[in-house]
Amino acid sequence: MSEVASKLGVTSHKIRRLIKDRILAAEQVVPGAPFQIRAGELEDVRVIAAIGPTGRPCRIVPANQLPMFPDT
Repeated sequence: MSEVASKLGVTSHKIRRLIKDRILAAEQVVPGAPFQIRAGELEDVRVIAAIGPTGRPCRIVPANQLPMFPDT
């Protein structure tokens, strides 16, 4: 799940939610085992739409940005 999350640029929580909502197909060999997700499932139109922009502000800080309140 963490591999899929990093590949899609989302959190593991988001992947778990997509699986729970049956948007992302995944299976477990036995209950409690890690989910197995096929690589082809990541290209599904519903998955791509679900991980699209959320409308929230981006929290990536550019490397050349100066802090607003520098330590004194």
